[in-house]
Amino acid sequence: MFTRLRGMKRRIDRDSFHRFVNRLPRYTIGVPIAIGLAMILLVVTAWVMTPTDYTQGHVTEARSDLGNFAARLESHISTRLAIGRQIRNSLTNGQIRTREDFLTQASYMHDIFRDFQAINWVDSMGVIRWVSPLKGNEAALNLDVSTLPLPAATLAAAERTGRLQITPPGQLTQGGDGFVAYIPVVRMERLTGFVNIVFRTEPLIREAMPDGLLKKYNVMIQDKTRRVFGTIDTLAGWDDDSVLHKWIVIGNRVWTISLLPTAETIAAHASLVDEIVLITLILLSVAIAYLIHLAMVRQLRIKASDKLFRTFIENSPSAIIIKDIEGAYLHANSKWHEWFNPAGRDIKGRNASDFFPADYTKLVMEQEKQIIEEKRMVEQEYISPTVQQGPRPTFAQMFPILDDEGAVIAVGGSITDISTNKKTEEALRNALMKAEEANLAKSKFLATMSHELRTPLNAIIGFSDILIGQYFGPVGNRKYTEYAEDINHSGRHLLSLINEVLDISAIELGKRELVLEPVSIRDLLTECVKSVRHRAANQGIMVALVANGSLPNIYADETALRQIFLNLLTNAIKFSYPGDKISITATVTDKNVSIAVKDTGEGIKKEQLPHITQPFVKGNSTSHITSEGVGLGLSIVKSFVAAHNGQLHIESEVGRGTTVTVTFPKETDRQVA
Repeated sequence: MFTRLRGMKRRIDRDSFHRFVNRLPRYTIGVPIAIGLAMILLVVTAWVMTPTDYTQGHVTEARSDLGNFAARLESHISTRLAIGRQIRNSLTNGQIRTREDFLTQASYMHDIFRDFQAINWVDSMGVIRWVSPLKGNEAALNLDVSTLPLPAATLAAAERTGRLQITPPGQLTQGGDGFVAYIPVVRMERLTGFVNIVFRTEPLIREAMPDGLLKKYNVMIQDKTRRVFGTIDTLAGWDDDSVLHKWIVIGNRVWTISLLPTAETIAAHASLVDEIVLITLILLSVAIAYLIHLAMVRQLRIKASDKLFRTFIENSPSAIIIKDIEGAYLHANSKWHEWFNPAGRDIKGRNASDFFPADYTKLVMEQEKQIIEEKRMVEQEYISPTVQQGPRPTFAQMFPILDDEGAVIAVGGSITDISTNKKTEEALRNALMKAEEANLAKSKFLATMSHELRTPLNAIIGFSDILIGQYFGPVGNRKYTEYAEDINHSGRHLLSLINEVLDISAIELGKRELVLEPVSIRDLLTECVKSVRHRAANQGIMVALVANGSLPNIYADETALRQIFLNLLTNAIKFSYPGDKISITATVTDKNVSIAVKDTGEGIKKEQLPHITQPFVKGNSTSHITSEGVGLGLSIVKSFVAAHNGQLHIESEVGRGTTVTVTFPKETDRQVA
């Protein structure tokens, strides 16, 4: 009993300790303060308990000052170089696209860090194209740095390595001493240019110096044998044993920082070294505590970002996976497990062959191989064998995951169930087939009925002709002759309507074959105008043809062309008032012949224009004009124009008339039923 209770107590204590440890990263202020106080306590204890050689007190302080200065200078310059990398990344991913974007970003950075001399854009040929700020750097604009010895070598190294490169110190084009960083910008595996950061060494290094450093030491900074900065012009005497040295890495360069304590410093710290060391270590402890605080804050942000990423993946309606380049699974979301691994087997180290049939695995491996070789997204439809629902159509979008060098390190992708889309496509396909079948049945019915109606109509027209002509003697009463004329007129009108129905039905059924031959478009238009001029004159409408003699022949079916223009002219006459004008204008270009039939009649409403060429649609917009026909004229025109590989365009405005333009190619090589 007591043993069980002790065991439970140990488990509770252990769990409480783990919960406490797991909560520690949340205390981004309390934990660093505690660590800082603990370090300060250790420093003070060591200071109290450790004796110091007073004669060497200045050396201890100098080492501390040198380390502090070196760290600050290295961090100071690295921060500025990081800004250049940030601009490079913005150029690479397309956030910076134009000169204005670049200068705006560079100006913003320059406002924050005033110790830049300039931030420039160098094109791939080595010419400085954009300069920020321009004031004080005019000499650098359009400068070809590839012609300068030191910059040219550094530029070539940056292009060759694809990494940041820094020149040795030297004389700047703008005047003064400094050094230059070149950061290559690569997009789509192609070098597009360089981000160029110009530093003037004097203000840069002085900005990074701790306050009072130059009062205690003479400072010399060298890049190999080249002088970067110094408080004494001569290099002599800097190899003395009393000089302290430290090396820092600045990009691809190594600088040597040397401190030479002044006589006043040595004398002043003959007995104060312990206090200086103590204060320095305390400050260092505070700095370390602050760095720990920054690291903890960053870790919390990364953890929050990772949680957001995982939440998105887990709640995605698609199956999402990540694999290594060998095809082994690294991660899969819950939807993938639901479809393909409901048993919850561990996927680490397994590949597609452990979950899918051989033929499906082969397709997946081929897609992954293509992704790795071509380094691009590959999309593919599959019939995926889900465990619970059986084979289902899916759409896989797989993409490469690249490292900073552009090498493929993994393959990611999403698999989406498209079975609903497929069913919808099938339903639409079936509906379209049924609609086409219904339209074909309608056309067959109209053609059959039209043939059946035309036979008795021909008899009616023939007998009415006999009555009108009184071939077998006078009929006696004049009214009989008038009635026979009405019967003849109505019969012929009905026959023309039936012929139109037959024409449109034959076109839709594919039984109207066009015979292409050279046709004089001018002669054809002249004949059509003559055919309708008498009817137009009876209604007080003028018809005019405007066509020059250089109109070329076109290859077309002459009968179909005649019907096109007769229908257009007849329509224009139907919907025009006495006193209106109808004009036919023919023009020719390098490739086409265009004929425009324009009237000043009633016009067509705007909302009717999209439907005016459909069968059985009439275009009159007012009851003042009564038109004959069933609305097949423009439908026949449209079909014949399309069969000649031409184009039909209609413009109209109510009350101002209508313009119908027909365009034919000069040579029609297409024969359509």
